[in-house]
Amino acid sequence: MDTSANYQVKLEVFQGPLDLLLFLIRKKKIDIHDIPIATITREYLEYLEQKQRINLDREAEFLLIAALLIYIKSQMLLPREKPLDEEKDPRQVLVNRLLDYQRIKAASGLLKEKEEEELQKWKRTALPSILKEDEMDSIEVSLFDLAESFFALMKRKEKEGIKTIKGKEFSLEDKMKEILALLEIDEFLDFLDYFNQQESFEEALVAFLSLLELIKSRIVVAIQDTHFKPIKVWLRTQHGKGN
Repeated sequence: MDTSANYQVKLEVFQGPLDLLLFLIRKKKIDIHDIPIATITREYLEYLEQKQRINLDREAEFLLIAALLIYIKSQMLLPREKPLDEEKDPRQVLVNRLLDYQRIKAASGLLKEKEEEELQKWKRTALPSILKEDEMDSIEVSLFDLAESFFALMKRKEKEGIKTIKGKEFSLEDKMKEILALLEIDEFLDFLDYFNQQESFEEALVAFLSLLELIKSRIVVAIQDTHFKPIKVWLRTQHGKGN
């Protein structure tokens, strides 16, 4: 019996260009601080030709990184009066982006573990009515962008000397109720202002997990009028009334 027709190989789909670059770096066992640009650029472009291997919704981002790789490669090939290590390495901008992305990805993994742990402690109640998709004109902020904004804020607060409150526990359920209560009073929540008010990293982390759960449950929505504008959190029903 020929079973070859039923045999399928599941290929990994890379959600973003940095995912693909990190995959190639690990595959080649390359030092991230000393990337052989010619090799990585060639392999990256080969993967781009395999449309089924990339997230086509973010194809422009893949092409942007491809252009950056080609630019860095051209800079590396230019004749130099001084050795490369004595000048600004053109690869550094890419290395910095990859290192930042690695940190955010690792932190997101920890958040996911913490969320799953907290979700075992409470049961979801009935959900309020939600806003229809075609009623939202603003840009909805992705969970990844929220995580990036949250950890950037925590990094700044760490430099300011964020407090640690021992013996005080924060529950996911209580923080969700707190967020919903604030939204009932003020219509929307300023993302950065709210997390700036948290008294410790532990409290901020639980609050962030609570917000993610409310977003995933489609109770609230995080939006921006345009990129780089403040992120605002709305109850979906309230956002419908505000527009």
